[in-house]
Amino acid sequence: MNDYGHIDNDTPSFAISLYKEYRGLGIGTDMMNQMLTLLKNKGYKQASLAVQQANYAVKMYQKVGFEIIDKNEEEYIMRCSLK
Repeated sequence: MNDYGHIDNDTPSFAISLYKEYRGLGIGTDMMNQMLTLLKNKGYKQASLAVQQANYAVKMYQKVGFEIIDKNEEEYIMRCSLK
């Protein structure tokens, strides 16, 4: 996906969201962990995403291994190493 979170053509980027009633139940964390495991098993070295700085999910992304590598006025670009 060639979005703001796009780093390069070898790095898949995420774009996910949950309905409000399903947030805070661990579903997003589980989804991210499963997708990161799948990508790692397929040989990808990293994954990326862009997220609004004020988004509650920033902490969850950090919890599953994403790090902030860049930012603009509104968003962080985050990368997760899959090594």
